[in-house]
Amino acid sequence: MKTYSFKSALTRHKEIAPGPKSVRDLQKHFGSVPPDSARALLIKMGPFIASRDAFLFNNSFAITAENAADFLNLFSEELTKDVVGLGVKQYTDFLFSIKIPVPGLPDVSLPDAISDVVINKVIVELTARLTDSIIDPVGSGYGRCGGMAFAGYDFYRLGWPVDGFGATPPTTGELGDYIFDRLMDSFELNARTFLEWLMILHILPDVDEIATATLLVAAGSFAWPIGPALGAWIGTKVDIFDLGGPQALLNNAKDEWLTIKSKLDGEAAWPIGLIYGDPKSPFDQHQVLAIGYTDSGLGTATLKVWDNNDANNDSELRLDFRGNELKVAGSVKPIKGIFHEEYIPRQPPSSLKLP
Repeated sequence: MKTYSFKSALTRHKEIAPGPKSVRDLQKHFGSVPPDSARALLIKMGPFIASRDAFLFNNSFAITAENAADFLNLFSEELTKDVVGLGVKQYTDFLFSIKIPVPGLPDVSLPDAISDVVINKVIVELTARLTDSIIDPVGSGYGRCGGMAFAGYDFYRLGWPVDGFGATPPTTGELGDYIFDRLMDSFELNARTFLEWLMILHILPDVDEIATATLLVAAGSFAWPIGPALGAWIGTKVDIFDLGGPQALLNNAKDEWLTIKSKLDGEAAWPIGLIYGDPKSPFDQHQVLAIGYTDSGLGTATLKVWDNNDANNDSELRLDFRGNELKVAGSVKPIKGIFHEEYIPRQPPSSLKLP
């Protein structure tokens, strides 16, 4: 049976004010269930120790054609339409905010006829590019990272050991099926965020330029004085929207960092999503289990994680929120976004409870 200690639990939670703490105080603070179980409290507090609590095998699962079909069912046309709507709202809000300077007259709002042309073009471009990004999951590097992060935390929360499962990825059998089911759960809960953040990082900057060109063409066909005044206002600018890119994602990541810290203050660990700077497909991003953090309060922090691509080892991601984009040291691939995932615990089949 695993052993836990109050000393290591309190060391894990440096956010708790120093001084003597009673078990009752800690149970009230962490809301462990059942409330009269010291073991449940210590599991909730952590630490999650990768060498003891993580699977021994790597996330080296192939994506089969059958798996790909399951993934694509989750990234449905409805989901794509919803994410497109989030992007379109940003363009609509910007267009409504435009005030055209007309000489000798009060500034004029953009006519609906011009806005409609731009928005229709934006819808077409966003839909096409998002659809292209999810068209072929086969051969991606995704494996079952979300399933391993979710399943790993499921086992930990119950205090069930995992070291007896061995070091070979279970592509078949009950454990393999459970990890795949949890992968699908992770997709179902977080696909929208992955797709939205990839749109912000990779797609909006290109669509910004297309929308600007479309706006300029529409202005050229509009009557005096609105058309010429709008054309003069746009001038030689290639992108007047400036809606996407790494800086926009950095702003999201700053907000998410507050939530990630809050989750880790109340739990031993929490699944997080990583958005890479290069691959544009949601199937080439990553999910890991955050297990601790330190924060300098000056725009830099360290996030301790169990990365399922590295067996049962823990590692550190050194985060730098300063500047105009997120910088992360300690990762093989450049990370440009980080967010807390929606996670709902599940109990694995009782046959997977090892002695």
